[in-house]
Amino acid sequence: MELLDSIIEYDKQFLLFLHSHGTETWDSFWLFITNPIYWIPLFFIIFFLGNKVFSLKQALLITFSTGLSAGAALLIVNAIKNSIKRLRPINDESINDQLRILMSASDFSFVSGHSTVSFTIAFLSFWILKKHYKYAWLLFLFPLLFAYSRIYLAAHFPIDIFFGMILGFLIARIACFLIEKFILKSNL
Repeated sequence: MELLDSIIEYDKQFLLFLHSHGTETWDSFWLFITNPIYWIPLFFIIFFLGNKVFSLKQALLITFSTGLSAGAALLIVNAIKNSIKRLRPINDESINDQLRILMSASDFSFVSGHSTVSFTIAFLSFWILKKHYKYAWLLFLFPLLFAYSRIYLAAHFPIDIFFGMILGFLIARIACFLIEKFILKSNL
């Protein structure tokens, strides 16, 4: 238990360090970045890229599967959050007096849903598109910005983000296996 306590304390100190570099000049930018609604055009771009290399039916099925994967990620995240019940930094009384509070949230912190879902979509899209597009790795800019916004706004601890990345990777790996087996290898 002592090791876990020291990891949690380090996580808090690392968040405080990262959060302390924020300024009012950047606040509106990170509030914009953290809102999922502003990322919708990216999904249309990913669909467009997929539609250029796959049949329309395959592209639609891949898009639907990606949506299902994102939905599954949210369900898993909520199950984890409600069983772990770690307070968000902005709600953690041991550190919230040292934070600039820019948003409010009443649910739990571990693991980050923003991180999990965005990395699920990025990994899945990357693995499917990398054979066709040299710069497919640029898809990772989206979840990296998205995830960092959660730290900047003190909505999540760094460990919440890190485990969200890992969970997103695992969910995307399973989804990619299924997509390759049932959609890409068939003659749709």
